Amino acid sequence: MDAKLLNISPLQQYLEELHHKLKDYKEGEVASYIPELLLADPEWFGITIATVDGHIYQVGDTQQSFTIQSISKAFVYGMALEDNGVEAMSRRVDVEPSGEAFNSISLRPETGNPLNAMINAGAITTTAMIEGDTPETKLNRILKTFAKYTGHELTINDDVYHSEKETGHRNRAIAHLLRSFDILESSPEEFLDVYFQQCSIEVTCRDLAVMGACLANNGVNPITAVRTLKTEYVAKVLSVMGTCGMYDYSGNWVYSVGMPAKSGVGGGIVAVLPGQLAISVFSPRLDERGNSARGIKVCEQISADYGLHVYHSVRATTATVIRLTYNGSQVQSKKIRRNRDLKYLESHGHIIHVFRLQGDLMFGSTEAVMKVVLDTLPDGNYFILDLKHVFEIDLAACQLLQKLKQTLWNQGKTLLFTHSKGKYGFVRHMKHAFKDKEDDKLFAFNDTEHALEYFEDKLLAQRHMEETDVESVELKDQELCQNLSEESLQKLQAIAKLESYEADTTIFRCGDPAESLYLIAEGEAEVSLPTDARQNKRLAMLSPGMSFGEMALLNYRTRSADVTTTCQSRFYQVVFDDIPDDIRVTFVTNIAEQLARKLGRETREMKHLD
Repeated sequence: MDAKLLNISPLQQYLEELHHKLKDYKEGEVASYIPELLLADPEWFGITIATVDGHIYQVGDTQQSFTIQSISKAFVYGMALEDNGVEAMSRRVDVEPSGEAFNSISLRPETGNPLNAMINAGAITTTAMIEGDTPETKLNRILKTFAKYTGHELTINDDVYHSEKETGHRNRAIAHLLRSFDILESSPEEFLDVYFQQCSIEVTCRDLAVMGACLANNGVNPITAVRTLKTEYVAKVLSVMGTCGMYDYSGNWVYSVGMPAKSGVGGGIVAVLPGQLAISVFSPRLDERGNSARGIKVCEQISADYGLHVYHSVRATTATVIRLTYNGSQVQSKKIRRNRDLKYLESHGHIIHVFRLQGDLMFGSTEAVMKVVLDTLPDGNYFILDLKHVFEIDLAACQLLQKLKQTLWNQGKTLLFTHSKGKYGFVRHMKHAFKDKEDDKLFAFNDTEHALEYFEDKLLAQRHMEETDVESVELKDQELCQNLSEESLQKLQAIAKLESYEADTTIFRCGDPAESLYLIAEGEAEVSLPTDARQNKRLAMLSPGMSFGEMALLNYRTRSADVTTTCQSRFYQVVFDDIPDDIRVTFVTNIAEQLARKLGRETREMKHLD
């Protein structure tokens, strides 16, 4: 999506509004126990969302670098799982929440095992378990792996590294205690040095979101398609993040936000919604537990607004929710139009876009739909979302579609939803949101066919091509009368009877005797077929200049469909037995040409609808 379209994206607008809402939130203090971290500007504030289809939404200081700190623990833990396996890891590091601060000295009294890999004791152990004969080898492997997560090389902030090293006495105590239990098998200092440098790797808010999106995308970078973590270990990493990633705030976090997450004292937080997205926030002011105070507020708000709690519905949602797309140049409605109008729709109908959706609409899948719609925005004025094959629309999807509707409205464009019958929560939500706006057509069409016809009529009317309520077509201009000589036209005029009909008048029914044909001078006629369910299936809508009942001219059989007026109309009625031979030959020729054009058009449409 280009920058112009990104700026009007409903999700982008939401992030900008949220950023503005929380920019003056001043709770918390910048970390001071590492002197170099005090240099951070407390006003820095960035938010990024990265989706599993590789799209990025960001606002604020998302390109400002800062040190990753404890967020590195989650990704290094994944590396250690790959290097050692689950069984070997579990012999040294447990997976239980500690309920204590990140730098607590929490070891199992009987084994010396750290309670989890997200507290410092577990993270130091995890770093020590990374493959590599030397500290340099271990560190280089970490940097290369992190580069796979971000899509570019990363560097270490030497000033922060030396500051951490000089003040890391508590971590040294933890490391030596681990050595006393033989959890660390050699000198703690070399492992600590790698750990201090690991925490001092510089990232941005955008980097963190992409790293989180790799975990959301089952271990594959959604932008580069590079695998970052084996599939079998992704759930393990996310599980520990979910129970331990926010230290002694983890329980409250799961309760209020409900996404696996990891924080760092550099001011970063990354939260992951598996299968859908990752959220990252950068704001250096920390609460008393060492988590970004403003970052927690952001994540709580996004989760609440879009229903992203992992314990809400867990059905998978992907971009495959879009079943089919086509435009008005490729497929037309069943309203039979004159050749000039069909040609105009074929050349200008591309501004009508239809999206046939399927499955469940939730945050991730709806965001994918929204992005595709916005991508067509420069080439479209009219949009239809066909919900026939959609089973569920959750609150997050409702809110995104509401914002999409508003975005299109602001651009002077129209969005309609079809097949919405039965999706009561969605309809109720949307009608409430737009009750004060001139949008009575939002759910006016339960089927896509009628919505498509509505947009075609608008397109033709706007181009002064068709005004069906006032247009009158004389006998000589009827399509069935093309190529008739003046003499033949005079003969036809003498036998054609012009009749007026009120709206909802049945001209004939399926099975009635076929005695005449009709040419539409004014108004409209709907052709339909009765079904077993005592309903009529619409076959075609005919406008002035069109004819109906003419097929019986070829076989004199009974009527094959119902024909009813949709408005006040006037038709020319021509009795078969009164038609002279020369006119009959011309009629049959014109019918054959019409059928050939219709067959060609329907063949082309089938290719687009297949």
